Amino acid sequence: MPRPLKTRLNVRRARSRLLSQWKSSVNGAPVSAIVVGGGHLLTATTEYFPARLNAVADLAHELGVGVHVHSVGVSPPDTWETAAGAELRRFIGDESVSSISVRDDQSADYLAAAGLQKGDVRLALDPGLLAAKTFEIGKRLPGQRLRIGLGIMSPAVVRSIRTARSGIEDDFWIAVAKQLAATDVDVSLFTTGEAGDIRVAHRIAAQLNELGVAYDHQDIVPNDDADLVSSIAGYDAIVAQRLHASIISYALGVPSVGLGWEPKVRSFYQLIERLDYFVDDRDARPDDVSARALQTARCGLDELLRDRHIEACRDGIRSLASLIAKGD
Repeated sequence: MPRPLKTRLNVRRARSRLLSQWKSSVNGAPVSAIVVGGGHLLTATTEYFPARLNAVADLAHELGVGVHVHSVGVSPPDTWETAAGAELRRFIGDESVSSISVRDDQSADYLAAAGLQKGDVRLALDPGLLAAKTFEIGKRLPGQRLRIGLGIMSPAVVRSIRTARSGIEDDFWIAVAKQLAATDVDVSLFTTGEAGDIRVAHRIAAQLNELGVAYDHQDIVPNDDADLVSSIAGYDAIVAQRLHASIISYALGVPSVGLGWEPKVRSFYQLIERLDYFVDDRDARPDDVSARALQTARCGLDELLRDRHIEACRDGIRSLASLIAKGD
């Protein structure tokens, strides 16, 4: 069977399966609207998200309600695959889509560049910024040794999206861990829970063991979202590639150094006015990254600016609730 035909059949099956599951979950209960969002959903590097978004539109039509796309990231249109991009465009143009809000200005620009400016696209900051208000977290005790978390991401994720190789391989993380440990800092490895990231983190942990570098591995496999939030709250700073590690740490008041591998990471650091702590992964050097991590662990965040961002996030949710209440 030709690959394009096989892909179309798989997408059709996925939409049908998801629609059936969601209808069973609703089970006849009254529904006023469907909200999808948070995360980098408007992307078409594969069929994964477009297929699921179109299944949401199918459900909306069956229920007779609108879909509100809230606080999403948008990937550059030139990274969209042809078939997946057509499916994403179909979803955005669907009459069930009542509103769209994006989490940063760059995402709005990407929508416009793709010719998909639908109505008034609003800016609504990522709901992950409410993590500190959502989960119970402990506080670091004063006088403890600095503890810095290294958020591991599989290089395979980068290779699946772009042709240029990431500068962040195992040897990079090992060098950062060694340099931080040499400055009398407690080093910890963590992941946000992706299976590929966990495998790489365990592999790096084994190499650190062989080198005799002291580190903590207890946060490599979070049990759930609350566990991940609790882990990040226990650091004085983190270094991370995964965007939501940086978003959660900012929400918790834990400063971070972001390693950019896709435009969305830089966009977030620009939004929170911390580009001094953003490094493109292709230019990253272990000595520079470890120095920035130490500096930000000691200096902390601008708490007033962070509070303003969290309030802006709440404003976005209030605007969404108002749209739903008006039946828009």
